[in-house]
Amino acid sequence: MVTVIYGLTSSAHMFLASELNTDNNIFACTEGNEKFCGELAMSLIQLSNYDKELIERIVICSEFVSDILNSLIDNEFNIEKIFFFNHMSESLIPCIEQIISPIKTYDVLYAFYDLSCNLPCYDVTSFVVLAEQERISQNKKYICFVIVPDRSTSTIGINVYHSKNDASWRLEKIVKPLFYCLESYMATEELLVKEELERYNNFLDACFPKNYLTNNREKATSFKMIKNLAESGVILSRLTAPKQAKSIVEKYIESQANGRKVITVTLREYWANPEHRNNRIEDWVLFLNELDKSVYFPVVIRDTYHCTDKFPYELPGVDFFPLASIDLHIRLALYQQAYVNLGVENGPMYPISYLKGARSITFRQINENIPNLAQRTNTMHGFEFGKNHYFYDNKFQITVWSDDNFEIISEQFYSLVENIESNGEITHV
Repeated sequence: MVTVIYGLTSSAHMFLASELNTDNNIFACTEGNEKFCGELAMSLIQLSNYDKELIERIVICSEFVSDILNSLIDNEFNIEKIFFFNHMSESLIPCIEQIISPIKTYDVLYAFYDLSCNLPCYDVTSFVVLAEQERISQNKKYICFVIVPDRSTSTIGINVYHSKNDASWRLEKIVKPLFYCLESYMATEELLVKEELERYNNFLDACFPKNYLTNNREKATSFKMIKNLAESGVILSRLTAPKQAKSIVEKYIESQANGRKVITVTLREYWANPEHRNNRIEDWVLFLNELDKSVYFPVVIRDTYHCTDKFPYELPGVDFFPLASIDLHIRLALYQQAYVNLGVENGPMYPISYLKGARSITFRQINENIPNLAQRTNTMHGFEFGKNHYFYDNKFQITVWSDDNFEIISEQFYSLVENIESNGEITHV
């Protein structure tokens, strides 16, 4: 039985020098007629005529693995005998384990995030949750997200609330990463101009919003839709951080928390309506300083644009984690693995509602002078004063309709801790 070394490269030399080499080798390359280690290499055609029963394995020592693999399969070689030599790990990788599954277009839902009627902000969370539900309803396997710019060859587009640079930053740091937090996620496409929508005309019935290609203004982030689904018993907590982010956070917690319970505090330090919507920093500092650090490991996640600023107060025993401020996947992985997450209602806290098993305390005020906090907004979104939001994943996600002063923060925190402990732990994903 022989080993076919396919590819006359430095990797092939490395394979020959490794413990994986059994010294019963023949050499091959696509065109043949080249010498390697003093032997003439076979061409693919010559190899295809070789007695396949005598071949124990084929080791591809080339980076053109896909081309070579398909050529070998076309010539009736058994894929279970074909390996790739990974020179970085000095290991043999079975090609059958690395296959990228083919995709049928009829298995794909196309979800259009149109920037002419949707902002590049955490509102995309609702869009992602509703798109996933539409995928399930249509019995599709995957979602391809399509970002549609407010840009055309014939009409004027505009950035609302955000500058051009800020809008682009938010697309890269918020919108696209949230797409990736669905297990059904397959790809993101970003159009140059609206007119490119024509390429999707063959997928009229596989769209979200349902009639988007005929009505570009159809609602895609409606709280009413989310409420209807929640009241129908639909599971909405479909978001999850990627495995790599979870692994990074697990190592962070293991090395820093030393078995203590992780408590996150998310700070809103934004320029918009800061007096009424930002955290009352002094009260949070008092809360954090009075936490028992032998039991809890508090982690502060600052506003993205302030995450590298010097914090104006002393917080001994409190860790700042700028990576979670910058990287959404790390942020969500930390939220998933934390014991309790706290903060005032703001964009970054919103995805917690759709993370299975995540626990949170979110402070929300009513202020008729601030559109986001006005009673009209609560009524429009179906929020009820004194009640938890209807889209929460579990009973350990709490809405506190109050200012975030020290006494209430402490009261709500220890009340939730008592509730958690008396009901037992819940599984984190």
